[in-house]
Amino acid sequence: MCISMNAADERSLESIRQKVFPFLRVDWRTEEETAPRFLILDECETLTEAAQLSLQTILNTDSKDICVILICNSQSRIHPKLRQRLLKIRYDPPNRNQDITNVFTSITRGDLRQNSRKNETELRIWKYIHCHPSDVLSIIRDETVDFQMIMSELMLLADMFHIMDDGMIKRMNMIYPIIIDSTNLHDMIETQFVQCIQEFKQKFEIMTQT
Repeated sequence: MCISMNAADERSLESIRQKVFPFLRVDWRTEEETAPRFLILDECETLTEAAQLSLQTILNTDSKDICVILICNSQSRIHPKLRQRLLKIRYDPPNRNQDITNVFTSITRGDLRQNSRKNETELRIWKYIHCHPSDVLSIIRDETVDFQMIMSELMLLADMFHIMDDGMIKRMNMIYPIIIDSTNLHDMIETQFVQCIQEFKQKFEIMTQT
């Protein structure tokens, strides 16, 4: 029912011919199924001109049979013959400079793709700042998050609140080689992360009091 391709990796006319056209020739829908099939091309502005123009054939197909969705960062790089036949929907990312009170927006740098993880990320941010010391391990042992994500979030938060100092930089520089070396003991990594989160929390509390 759906084929999705990243045009940045497969941008030639040959890729369209080998993957997209065979998908269009075969229709597994029954008579009761009326929903269209979907062709989704991400970063389609990177397709070659020939590959872009080959999509005109697909656009001639009834939209009840196939729905074509092109995702791009720059409409100006889409061939005019395609642009004039498409409904254009623009998504502007949140302005992380003007919306500094929205911590999630700031640390994800306005990346709309991160919204699916917004609730989990905001809960972790709350824990970094407010959780009781006895609950710090629950952050680290969360199976849905890895050590590098925690490290990235702590670095971005420390930078955002202007509490990143030489001590925190030294601590993080010491942790990073540990987490990328799979031979290190898990207990050692946990110990270092507990200390890092506690140090971040302490500096944040001092910052809010001054």
